[in-house]
Amino acid sequence: MSRWDDHPQVLSPVGRRFAELIEEGPRRQELPGYEAVYRDFVDYIVRCTHRIWEQKDIGLCRTHYSEGCVMHTLAGPQVGCEVVVQNTIGALAMSSDRQVIAEDVIWSDEGDGNLYSSHRIVSSSTHLGDDATLGPASCHEAGARTIADCLCRNNRIIEEWLVRDNLRAVWQVGGNPWELARRQAEADREGDQDRHAWRALEIARVRAGGDVAIADDHPAKLPADALISALRHDLFGAAAEAFSPAAEIRWPSNRHGYGRGYWIGCLTQLRGALQRPAITIDHIAARPLPHGDVAIALRWSLAGVHAGGGVWGPASGRDLLVLAISHYRVRAGKIVEDMTVFDELAVLRQISGGLGK
Repeated sequence: MSRWDDHPQVLSPVGRRFAELIEEGPRRQELPGYEAVYRDFVDYIVRCTHRIWEQKDIGLCRTHYSEGCVMHTLAGPQVGCEVVVQNTIGALAMSSDRQVIAEDVIWSDEGDGNLYSSHRIVSSSTHLGDDATLGPASCHEAGARTIADCLCRNNRIIEEWLVRDNLRAVWQVGGNPWELARRQAEADREGDQDRHAWRALEIARVRAGGDVAIADDHPAKLPADALISALRHDLFGAAAEAFSPAAEIRWPSNRHGYGRGYWIGCLTQLRGALQRPAITIDHIAARPLPHGDVAIALRWSLAGVHAGGGVWGPASGRDLLVLAISHYRVRAGKIVEDMTVFDELAVLRQISGGLGK
């Protein structure tokens, strides 16, 4: 296991032309068990995504995902590389012009040959086919930010945590998110309830606590402490001191603003809807950027009772789970950028009675 700032030759995609990102050349990092075409771990993540989505070599999922890989989403886990193949084909059938553009890859060496990536992308597409998430084809253009955290070994993804801003995508194609959430919830209630037992287990895990260990000198401690102070202790003003006064904030459903007050506003929308909230920091990663900046990835989970009104409508009394991933940029000891993604459509689905008891 290496330090977060080892391997300075493995560069972030930030600020680099795409032609440079997929330029072939010699290895820049030891990658035992990986295909020779991949120059380093960031190149593996960006290039295999390009090969599968833009070049449409979907069958490469079978050589880049393990047979028993587990994919975690707020809509429920799925298992197996064949599921990945079918989901990819389905997504391209809905939007054949879909493009997946890398914004950043923040990675860590987990030891024992395991590498972990947090891959932030923006997708653009035209809604040309019916879809369970977006509804009937609208021919509208849509785009959404996604972050995929992947645990990798020997050229294969063995576990993935996927969060996507699905509610924004539904709005872009003219859909009614509450109507769609109710339909999804009705299908959940009529289906196999055991399939959604994971949600209750995850809520219990988050309530039991247990953050990933973070060393005092690790860059992720700054944003992790801010989230914990705000959502575990309601110390919003003190937490916001971690941010630059002009920090840029991008959260789901097109929330976009600047400054400490805007960040507090995003958090109090969640806190206002949830009573007895519990939060866990589940994974951290950090990488150096040019000019002294640092990129940080946090995967975190939030659980609570939907007992307050506000952004998610009248209180339902339901236990809710939020799976979120945040990417930060830190400069001179302050957070200057926060890009947070979670599936707000899946939250509405839970409020509507879906995804298990």
